[in-house]
Amino acid sequence: MINCLILDDEPNAVKLLEDHILKVPFLVLKQKCYDAFEAIAYLKQEQVDLIFMDINMPQMSGLELAAQLPKNQCIIFTTAYSSYALEGYEYNAIDYLLKPITFKRFIHAIEKVRNYVLVDRKIVTDTSKERHSDHYIFVKSGKQYIKLDYQCILYFEAQKEYVTVVSTDRQILVYKRMKQLEAELPDFFIRIHNSFIVNIKHLDRIVDNQAVIGQTKIPISNSYRDQFLSLIAKHIL
Repeated sequence: MINCLILDDEPNAVKLLEDHILKVPFLVLKQKCYDAFEAIAYLKQEQVDLIFMDINMPQMSGLELAAQLPKNQCIIFTTAYSSYALEGYEYNAIDYLLKPITFKRFIHAIEKVRNYVLVDRKIVTDTSKERHSDHYIFVKSGKQYIKLDYQCILYFEAQKEYVTVVSTDRQILVYKRMKQLEAELPDFFIRIHNSFIVNIKHLDRIVDNQAVIGQTKIPISNSYRDQFLSLIAKHIL
């Protein structure tokens, strides 16, 4: 499956893309956004494989938003102006669709995306397996790559579009999405809140709706509570 987000300030354009997506079995529409800031808010919490992004929007253009996204984010630009095409490709766009978008042209673009996403997922999966077989990870912070043992990491905390890695002796701010990070970590790291992933090996106790690691109390949200407590239940005497 390929998860999609539509970003366009024109409701009719959104509706046309939604209709095209619904006709393709392996496409899943996760969110419709009508301005760049709405999309930014959603992407801080969730990850999608593909963004259909209008270029000409008020306040922040699609090109300005694309410049802020990770370079591996899969984007198809949509616009009524062919003059934007060359500039759009500078942001590693998979394709460029000129409005009104025909279903035939839509499918042609989707086939490009399908090949790209399948290759990218294979790379991510293989990389994750390699990481899990080791006992450490290299964390990129600025121009440095800092080696950390998994056992020394206490928890991860989301800070807008960044994540703070809190270990036994330091804190490191890295550019990473929580959802992507969650998929890459070993099984003893578990997400208990939109903003927190904890190392269960360092968990001292659970008090009410809080996980306690040392002197730090971390909230357990309702969204992750059942999953977290089911894991804890396996270790209760």
